[in-house]
Amino acid sequence: MTIALLFSGQGSQKTGMGQDLYQTQTKYRETIDHASSVLGIDMPALYFDADKTDQLNETQYTQPAIVAMSMAVYQTIQAELGDQVQVGLGLSLGEYSALAASGMLSFDAALKLIALRGQLMQSASDANPSKMVAVMNTPLDLLNTAVTAGQAAGRVAVANVNTPKQVVIGGDIAAVDAVSDYLTAHDAGRQVTLNVSGAFHTPLMQSAQKPLNVALAQVQWQTGKFPVMSTTKLTPFEPATIVQTLTDQLVSTTHFADALVQIADNVDTVIEVGPGKTLMSFARKTVKGLNYYHIDSAETLSETLAALE
Repeated sequence: MTIALLFSGQGSQKTGMGQDLYQTQTKYRETIDHASSVLGIDMPALYFDADKTDQLNETQYTQPAIVAMSMAVYQTIQAELGDQVQVGLGLSLGEYSALAASGMLSFDAALKLIALRGQLMQSASDANPSKMVAVMNTPLDLLNTAVTAGQAAGRVAVANVNTPKQVVIGGDIAAVDAVSDYLTAHDAGRQVTLNVSGAFHTPLMQSAQKPLNVALAQVQWQTGKFPVMSTTKLTPFEPATIVQTLTDQLVSTTHFADALVQIADNVDTVIEVGPGKTLMSFARKTVKGLNYYHIDSAETLSETLAALE
């Protein structure tokens, strides 16, 4: 078996995520508790307390919550994976999870970086009222024309190309609304407003770049035990250029679909680790003929481990 690990991005969080894993899996629980001590955040309360749902959806908390869960799942299955992992692929903040899993940076460093990244992106979002909208089944040339038209009303850009039929735009509220109106007038596909607190991977995140770059430059980057593909550069991360790649990532379009196509020839199995199964769904819609699994619960853990035997 040759495996690509997918690491969840923002928007997949929900109250109660990973609760049965925390209750039943020692390695998972130890990893989450370690994240609590590193971050100074009561992670189980953040995950499981219904009164903290709004907090969980704030970028500065969402990001460490997802990375910690993704790494806890990875730590739980690492022994069973052996040397079958050929490549890691993360969406946005999921790239930090992938890099930590590969060993290019330590788990503690990943947690601290992603906590800072979340705070910086939250500040940028607070300073720039914005939104993100997923657009379905719309030709890219029509979408690009709509974005150009919408820029008359403010800053707006293509933020994520998730599948050949799902693209996300983000920017100033008025500009995104202008793009949406243009698309509606031209009979484009369905549109869905995303549950995020800012326009990520657009120019609205520029204020976060410099302070994040300073923190990234202080990390001791290593050669990983498996490569991790950048969804913004569409090349594997390298220690010599990783600081700039992750700095640019804040304002750059992610191309998950293209990255997946690049790695698909080298794997026969895709496993998403982290909350939800969004990336597994993207993978199914982008590349046919692979084995697809996700792990975010005790049930899906058992199913995936059975397949690995």
